[in-house]
Amino acid sequence: MANPKGRSYRIALCGILCAICVIMMFFTGVIPIGAYLLPAVAGIVIWVILQEINLKWALLSYAAVALLAMLLTPDIESKLLFAAFFGYYPSIRDKLARIKPKLLSLLARFAAFNIPVVIVYFLLLNVLGMAELMEDFAGFGEWALLILWGIGNFTFICYDICLDQLSFFYDKWLKRKIHRVIK
Repeated sequence: MANPKGRSYRIALCGILCAICVIMMFFTGVIPIGAYLLPAVAGIVIWVILQEINLKWALLSYAAVALLAMLLTPDIESKLLFAAFFGYYPSIRDKLARIKPKLLSLLARFAAFNIPVVIVYFLLLNVLGMAELMEDFAGFGEWALLILWGIGNFTFICYDICLDQLSFFYDKWLKRKIHRVIK
C-alpha cells in the first residue's frame, strides 16, 4: 500500500474536507441558526486537516474555503465570521493554549476571538450598513451591544471547551476508527 500520508492523500483529504466546508457555508443562507453554527462546524472540519496532516495544510485549506465562501455563499455575516475567526481558530487553539502562564494563554485566546469579531461587526454595522442585525436586541436599548458582546464571549468559552473535549475524543477514539477504515 502507498504511503497514506503521501501528497495525493493530502490533496484528496483537503479537497474533500474543503468541499464539505463550502457546502456547510452555502447552507448558512438556508438554515436560520446556521449563520453562527455552520461556520463553527466548518472550522472544526478544517481542524481535522490539522490533526491528520499539519498546520500548513490546515491554514491553506482555511484560506481556500474562506475565499470560496466569500465568492459563493449568500450570508455575509457568516462568511465574515468564518474568515475572521471560526476558520482558523480551531487550528491555532492548541498553540494558544500552550502559552505559559495560563492567564496569558486565556488572554490570548480571548483576544483571538474578540479582536476579529469586533472588527467584523464594526464592518457589518458601519461600513456595510446592516443595522438590522441590532433590531433583535432593540428591547435592550443602549445596552444591546454590550449584551450581544457578553453573549458572544460566553459562547466563545463554550466553543473553546468543546474544542478541548473534541481533541480528546478525536485522539482517543475517532482517529483510530477512521484509520482502520482507511487501511
